Amino acid sequence: MRLLINIDVPDLERAIGFYEHAFGLTLSRRLGPAVAEMAGAEAPIYLLEKAAGTPAAGATRQPRDYARHWTPVHLDVVVDDVDAAVTRAVAAGARLEDPAATHAWGRIAHLSDPFGHGICLLQFLGRGYDELAEPALRYPAVSEADFEDLLALRIAAMRASLERLGRFDPERARSRLQATFRPEYTWAIELEGKRVGFYALRPDGDGLRLDHLYLHPSVQARGLGGRTLKRLLALADAQGLPLRVGALRDSDSNRFYQRHGFVQVDESEWDIEYLRPAQAKTGG
Repeated sequence: MRLLINIDVPDLERAIGFYEHAFGLTLSRRLGPAVAEMAGAEAPIYLLEKAAGTPAAGATRQPRDYARHWTPVHLDVVVDDVDAAVTRAVAAGARLEDPAATHAWGRIAHLSDPFGHGICLLQFLGRGYDELAEPALRYPAVSEADFEDLLALRIAAMRASLERLGRFDPERARSRLQATFRPEYTWAIELEGKRVGFYALRPDGDGLRLDHLYLHPSVQARGLGGRTLKRLLALADAQGLPLRVGALRDSDSNRFYQRHGFVQVDESEWDIEYLRPAQAKTGG
């Protein structure tokens, strides 16, 4: 028998940062947008993003409450045959709350023990949770020697938008990147070991400024930009700082930033300025 530990949290990015820094766990992989697998303990720990007020699994459907309490935790029991395990558990006094259901990764049944504790019985099929795993992203630092590579990524990412405006000019792109390129505030975005983009985040007055966030067109529309931006928002939130960014007028990036809580505060002939206000830090 193998046990998996699941912890419900209302903010996945903040929870990842907490368990990394508080206990030395590491982010092993993401299983979709709302589940993170943490490694470093004797049993895998899964952080599950669940909004306050949403119903928990099982017959009671008790709403989740993130007021002061011991963190909601439940165990997954991994078995070879979920139907046989359900029969055995019910015979021992468990209550079956949801019959076994089949998903891409395997089968799961929800039960409660005689004392009211929720338990999930899991039978992995095929590749198991690998069916849900998102591609691994890394954010290594860059150096002056990476400038040409980053310039090529910027040109590839912005070319379509600039051509629509009649402003595509490789030399202008070079000069604009040179004017703001500071390696100490710049990080590459690597997808499974391959560099596919970069971002630049630096101090700016009373907050932070995102000078660049680019992904090569071949990996766009896969949620990678959203994952990266959530990482940056979490960094800003941890410091209680506002985050500013500029977007090329009429580019898709305007809707992207608006979806993530940025509001327009200024505009020029070619660019629109956005601000994501500082978020109140919550105490423990």
